[in-house]
Amino acid sequence: MGDTAVEVVLSIRAEHAEGPLWDAATARLWWVDITGQRVHCFDPATGNHSSWATAGQPGGVVLNGAGEPVVASPGGLAVLDRSTGTMDLRVPIEQDRPGNRANDVKTDGRGRAWVGTMAYDKRPRNAALYRVDGGHVTCVVGGLTICNGPAFDEPQGRLYLADTALFAVDVFDLDPATGTLTGRRPFLDFSDAQVWPDGMTVDDEGMLWVALGRAGAVHRYRADGTLDGMIELPATNPTSVAFGGIDRGDLYITTSWFDCEPDSRAAQPQAGAIFRCRPGVTGPPSPRYAGVPPPPAPLPERDPGPLPPEKGGTA
Repeated sequence: MGDTAVEVVLSIRAEHAEGPLWDAATARLWWVDITGQRVHCFDPATGNHSSWATAGQPGGVVLNGAGEPVVASPGGLAVLDRSTGTMDLRVPIEQDRPGNRANDVKTDGRGRAWVGTMAYDKRPRNAALYRVDGGHVTCVVGGLTICNGPAFDEPQGRLYLADTALFAVDVFDLDPATGTLTGRRPFLDFSDAQVWPDGMTVDDEGMLWVALGRAGAVHRYRADGTLDGMIELPATNPTSVAFGGIDRGDLYITTSWFDCEPDSRAAQPQAGAIFRCRPGVTGPPSPRYAGVPPPPAPLPERDPGPLPPEKGGTA
């Protein structure tokens, strides 16, 4: 796996490309440029590429059942109108913490959204992971610093979560029916190497893929935490991964230019590009976000019928 060929599928110097999402229904790759403040959509079959500016830094994007992009904006989950570029906030998150923003969003197999946050100044222990079920928001993990992921292994009842600032990945027991998390325990520790565990996904064999910033590589781990393989990149800061393609055998990798050391940027002309490889395994596309149920339609007004005759009286 270490000699897997990697190609640039979209040559673009994004500032901080993140959150790749493969939508199987449309065969499109969605992603965000966080510091560049844009949402992107790419068609690998034609090479067509579109993007939209956002008000504030987008932490990630998912699609709802109608195929509309739902952006993890600083204020919460907002639907992006692609014709006007405006965003309609649907689910407020952490509005009591204006110093925070969303840093990732994923959907599970039941259409719930999971949103991680971080402080703009990377203040320790000021962030959290939230589960969004319909219009109900639940804080499921608190005390985080830079929340990345999560990655779901629903058949095995597992959820993986990275705290990038702490160089750590934890694993939880996940009840797929309710979304309840229990049994938190350490899974990976990169503190000795001082590399950043960032975006993650689980393949169809139940193995975890982690983009490792500062390491210029994506690693694959078995369920017991042992390293199974790696893919090297010509950019030091991969940010996240997602499986896609018609046969679900393409691995898309986003990268950052912003996080490169300033004196190394000239030597990394492909930093910020979107990469693709064929690692020999498949993975699931992203489920669509079930969203907030629409309000019930108002009942039709009833015709009261003719009024009773007025009774006589004196003036």
